[in-house]
Amino acid sequence: MQHAMQQRKRHTAEEPLAALYRRFGPTIHRRARALLQDEQEALDVTQDTFLDYLRWQSSMRGEASPFTVLYQIATNKALDRLRRNARWSGVLGPLDIRQEEDDARPGQWVSANEGGMARVEALRDLSLLTESESPQAISAAVLYFVEGYTLQEVGKVLDLDRKAVSALLHQFAERARQRSVRLQPGERS
Repeated sequence: MQHAMQQRKRHTAEEPLAALYRRFGPTIHRRARALLQDEQEALDVTQDTFLDYLRWQSSMRGEASPFTVLYQIATNKALDRLRRNARWSGVLGPLDIRQEEDDARPGQWVSANEGGMARVEALRDLSLLTESESPQAISAAVLYFVEGYTLQEVGKVLDLDRKAVSALLHQFAERARQRSVRLQPGERS
């Protein structure tokens, strides 16, 4: 009897995860592939993301949407993989946050629009600067500094208002500038 109850409980817990995987799996996979530029690594990160979500689901407070949590987990896992082999290139550029208009794009640094190796190097630089940062700060930094999202777009993805995103990025940028002073091109952290 108890075994049957456990089976039902486990089956019920798996159904929502399967639905989340069907709904968000392709987006999470594209996110990981865009960051890592490697199909196999992206598949691994996608699977690991949903496994971690399943592990942590019972301890979540429910303040963020499942997509936001999955997106942050995937971003962090991808950055962790990049961090393992990263070398500082200096490509990321200045960590300036502008109080832009709603449709204005961030400054002149590398963004998703440029793509290629410069984008990968910018992600590697960012991965070196994000050690011990919160998942939310890491996601905001990648979206803003690398992907080229506006403050408003970052806020939409992370369920934050524009002012909170700006404050989060300013604080991150200050800590990152202090870390970057210690790094020279070609160095590991």
